[in-house]
Amino acid sequence: MQNDTVTISVILATFNEPADMIKKSIKSILEQTFTDFELLIYDDSTNAETISAIDSFKYDERVKIFRSPVKKGFVVSLNEGLSAAKGKYIARMDGDDISLPDRLEKEYVYLENNKKVFVVGGNMDIIDENDNVISSRKYPIGGIRLFFFSCFRCPLAHPSIMMRRELIDFGFRYNEKLERSEDLDLWLRIINSGYKIANLPDTIINYRILNNFEDKRSNDVQRKYTFEVRKKNFSFKNMIFSVFSFIGGALFAFLPVNIIKSAYKIENKRVHNDPVL
Repeated sequence: MQNDTVTISVILATFNEPADMIKKSIKSILEQTFTDFELLIYDDSTNAETISAIDSFKYDERVKIFRSPVKKGFVVSLNEGLSAAKGKYIARMDGDDISLPDRLEKEYVYLENNKKVFVVGGNMDIIDENDNVISSRKYPIGGIRLFFFSCFRCPLAHPSIMMRRELIDFGFRYNEKLERSEDLDLWLRIINSGYKIANLPDTIINYRILNNFEDKRSNDVQRKYTFEVRKKNFSFKNMIFSVFSFIGGALFAFLPVNIIKSAYKIENKRVHNDPVL
C-alpha cells in the first residue's frame, strides 16, 4: 500500500471456525468492489484446518494475520484491531458470515456523504450452515424508528458496521470486562455521547446462525449481560432514551425464557420486510 495508508481497515477476529466457512468469509472481503482496504485477522484458533485456511490468504498483501501464544479472546482482539487499524474508516466482519460484494463501497459512500453519522450498519439475510437463506433482518434507517428500536434491540448488526476512525481517536473501545453484549455497550456509549448512528436500507451481509442460536441469545447469562449493559449506560444527559433503554433491558431480562426463545425462532425462520420492534 502506497505511503502505508489505506481507506478502510476491516477487523476480523476468529476462533476455530470451520475451514470452509472462514475461507468464504475472507474471500467475501477480498472480492469487494471497493479495493482500498486492509484486512486485519486476529486469529485465536487452535484447529489446524482453520489455521491453514486462514494462512492460505497470505499471498494477498492486504491481509495481515496476528496470532499470540495465548488465547486473547474476542473483545481483546477487536480492541487490538482498532489500535492497529490505519484506515479512515474501520469495518467489522465475523469469521462465519459473508459480506455482499458491494458492502464496503456502499458504506464508504454513505459515510463520505453523511458527515454527521459516525457508525453505519445495514440489513442482513440470515443463512444456515449450508449457505441457504432462511430469513432476513431489516434495521430502521434512522429517526424515531431507530430511536425506539435502539431502546429494545441492538441497533446495529455488529458484523455489518463501519465507523469513522475519529471514534477511536476519541477513546472509544470495546469494554474488555464484558464477555457478551460488548457491541451493544459500545453503541450505547456512542449514542449517549451525542454521535449519530444509522443503517443503510440495503442488505449488505449474510449472517450465519447455527442450531443453538436461540439458546445462546435467550439464556440467563446473555439476558443478564444485556440488562446490566443498559443499566450501566443509563445517562441523565440522555434521560428519555435511557429510561426506555432500561425498560427494554428489564423486559428482555425478566420475560419468561420461552417467550424470548420463541420470538427468536420466529424471526430467524421467517422472511419479513419490516423492522422487528
